Amino acid sequence: AGAVTSKSRGSKIEYTIARDVHIHIRTMEETEQDFQTYLKWMRDPQTMKYWEGMTEHFTYERVVRDYRESREEHVEQCIIEWDSKAIGYCQFCIVNAGNYEVPEAQFGQFADKQDVIYGIDIFLGEADYRDRGIGTKCMKVLMKALFDELNADMLMIDPKTHNARAIRCYHKCGFRDLCVVPEREQQDGIYHDSLIMGIRKKEFT
Repeated sequence: AGAVTSKSRGSKIEYTIARDVHIHIRTMEETEQDFQTYLKWMRDPQTMKYWEGMTEHFTYERVVRDYRESREEHVEQCIIEWDSKAIGYCQFCIVNAGNYEVPEAQFGQFADKQDVIYGIDIFLGEADYRDRGIGTKCMKVLMKALFDELNADMLMIDPKTHNARAIRCYHKCGFRDLCVVPEREQQDGIYHDSLIMGIRKKEFT
């Protein structure tokens, strides 16, 4: 189901990262439609509770600026569609110990130096699609593409330790707990612990 392909849509090239029966994960495009969709999600309290924080304020200009900065940092930003409706967002990039602020020696306990490791972030922005198992399905479709098409040896993700819904989803997808990085992420003036989770290709079913 996962395949990185491209097709022309008018004057633009649309890249498909992964596709399944209902799910289409495509690259986020530098268009007003994608920016406005993302801005709507960034103004949803339920998204912001776990993503950026309730005290963060997003504008259209900030969305455009963040998008361009992420591209410069080689982060692949994607829109998740369910039956052609944009319902969520994910991003991924190649990571190492420094990205997760894990000491090299500790990181080496669960990752080899030659491993190609992708870090993932994901959320469903449309409330109607949450708590229905759809997030888990979307994650598995993305994981398959990263393992099969982009030759990942391992995938990692770093939810805040209080984000129980996300952690349940990742456990369902086969991620295991690797370590906790204390007070790693600041949100609404509070420093939260991050749970670093991972899965190797041979563990993915």
